[in-house]
Amino acid sequence: MQLAGLNLRERIARQRALLTFGVIGVINTFVHSGVVVALVEHGLARPVLANMAGFALANTISFFANGRLTFRQPPTWASYRKFLGVSMLSLVLTISLSALGEAMHWHYLVGLGLVLLCGPVLTFLLHKTFTFRGNAG
Repeated sequence: MQLAGLNLRERIARQRALLTFGVIGVINTFVHSGVVVALVEHGLARPVLANMAGFALANTISFFANGRLTFRQPPTWASYRKFLGVSMLSLVLTISLSALGEAMHWHYLVGLGLVLLCGPVLTFLLHKTFTFRGNAG
């Protein structure tokens, strides 16, 4: 069955991949936040170091989970370097959109909204076409 240039099976695969990517992103947000709160509240690290640790753990989990579940590829060092590069690009986008909102004197939630709308879509597309070469979704 063909729908708008894609058969039904391809459309379902794309939707599954996007949903899986989103669920992993939500889980990793909790992982990152949990590490930060645990380290700071127990006096083990100051916020910047705690955020670095939270990012490192969440990013690593995200790489393995997305590679296996979203894009269905085994992990390699080459793909992890690409994954980390996309993560850094996403960080630049986050800072840029937040700075734009601040420069325009918008309420901070407008900048956050832009980040939440643009960031996941961009990172999914980059991971699909660059990191994991589009093997899923």
